Amino acid sequence: MINSIGEKLRKLRSGLNLGRTLRLIWSVAKGWTILTIVTIFLETLFFFISIYALKLLINAVSQRNLAEIPHKHLIIKYVILAGLSGIVYIVLRAVSAYLTEIQASKVAIHIDDKIHETAIGLDYAYFESPEYFDILRRAREAGQDKPNLIITTLIEISKNCLNLLALGFMLLTIDWFLLPLLALFVVPTLFVRIYYANKLNVWRIRHTPIERQSSYFSELITSDIAAKEIRGFNLGNYFKELYLTIRLELFAKRMQLFLKRTQGEILTTAIASMGFFACIGFIAIGSISKETSIGDITVFLVIFPQAFSLMQNISSGISIVYQNHIFFNSIFELFELKNDFKDVESPAPIPEGGKLDLELKHVSFSYPHSAKPILTDISLKVPSGKIIAIVGLNGAGKSTLIKLVSRLYNPTEGVITYGGEDIRLFNTHVYRKQISTVFQDFQRYNISAADNIRLGDLDREYTADDIVNAARSAGADEFVDKFPKGYDTMMGRLFEDGYEISIGQWQKLAIARSFYSAANFLIFDEATSAMDTVSEKKLLNSFRDLIGKRAAIVISHRHSAVRYADYIYVLSGGRILEEGTDKELLESNGEYARLFKDNIQE
Repeated sequence: MINSIGEKLRKLRSGLNLGRTLRLIWSVAKGWTILTIVTIFLETLFFFISIYALKLLINAVSQRNLAEIPHKHLIIKYVILAGLSGIVYIVLRAVSAYLTEIQASKVAIHIDDKIHETAIGLDYAYFESPEYFDILRRAREAGQDKPNLIITTLIEISKNCLNLLALGFMLLTIDWFLLPLLALFVVPTLFVRIYYANKLNVWRIRHTPIERQSSYFSELITSDIAAKEIRGFNLGNYFKELYLTIRLELFAKRMQLFLKRTQGEILTTAIASMGFFACIGFIAIGSISKETSIGDITVFLVIFPQAFSLMQNISSGISIVYQNHIFFNSIFELFELKNDFKDVESPAPIPEGGKLDLELKHVSFSYPHSAKPILTDISLKVPSGKIIAIVGLNGAGKSTLIKLVSRLYNPTEGVITYGGEDIRLFNTHVYRKQISTVFQDFQRYNISAADNIRLGDLDREYTADDIVNAARSAGADEFVDKFPKGYDTMMGRLFEDGYEISIGQWQKLAIARSFYSAANFLIFDEATSAMDTVSEKKLLNSFRDLIGKRAAIVISHRHSAVRYADYIYVLSGGRILEEGTDKELLESNGEYARLFKDNIQE
């Protein structure tokens, strides 16, 4: 029994290890925290004064010589003291609640911002990991209301403890045995709540993946992600049933846990109620034997139920803090994620001027937690001012190659150099500014047309002419100029006054974004796949002039997009099978020729 209680206390102490949380709160809202603490102490002080004045008033009223003038003045004085202190207590309680709300809101905003900051700084590899999204979901759940709840509950616990201290002092003047006896009956309920808080946290962690899956189905149903296909293939009810099945299964399991917790609380609360009435009986017997005064009995009947309620509130508050602090630890779990590769302490400066070639030397790569190589012994060169094309079937490793060049991953073997220097020697952020990629799955930003383009280089000094020139180079000016607000027009229909455009037009904005950047290397991954034939031909015919002295890597399944390249690499199964000019590869009758020879339209 003793060992069991000791174990529960150790778990309680561990779960209530609030040092890190309190340091976070202090760092974010130090001034508000101090002000809140001062207000709480004043609130408790005036609460004690009002209770003590009430006891003095009752004792004075119970005297027989009420008609005496001095005694009347004494009663009036106690009434005024009790009334004024009660009013001040109420005012301070309201002020304390206001300060607590401000403090909690500041912490919640800070945590939300910190979650975004952490996500921005993480390696791209995390965003291809289900475990990361499980952690992120738990952190987001904790970050929404848990900080506010922890702070407000801690403050309520502090208030209740101080109030209980004041009431406890009054009870001790009646009988020292009352308060410890009452606490003994309340503690079991606390242990039950702590036990099931741990069980709930284990359950939550175990079911995070399936919770995310249900959220995914809900997002499919309610957002624009798959709205066209869901209606075109009548998929709505299918996904709704999948979502509902998961939610009902989770609900049933959660309710089983809550039922067991409720049964335990009913039992322990009943025990606590028995203790409460036992104490009342104890005092009642004392009053019969004249061992307690009328004032003591009256005060006891007033404050003892309050003390019992305070103890229950403290017990409930501790369990709430415990449970939510366990959830809150998910935020620290996210904050503690570490990147696999980091910048060197003294990064080398990015080379400037001259021939700044980008080269891969015997590069191989396998994704984390996978032994299968995606790329094997890749050696290719992208000379300054040249257009290099990479051709291959789906799954050949082209997208992975882009991730390596953009330094979203480091090679498992080999080296990538820029201007003759290993790119791992550069500051990652600075190096990535040298590369501008139009991804095959480019992002459609529901912001203005101008901002869609300006995202290509936010560090660049903004000018309207540069935006227009980039749009004109990509052919985006042809439709943007027709909008009532021109480049200030909101793109997409997600927000009010937005204009939805075709996928090909979105692609032109993505290309304009790349042209707007100051990068020395442009990567076009199927960047013209959604364009009409006329727009694609117009862009490709002038592509060399558009990129100027910059180099470009073009990845495409279309011969029309790669035939302008100065040099072409053919990728298959993660290896380079062929390389050469368009003419050389067509004449060699190899893989390249088999891909394009029958479909060439000159």
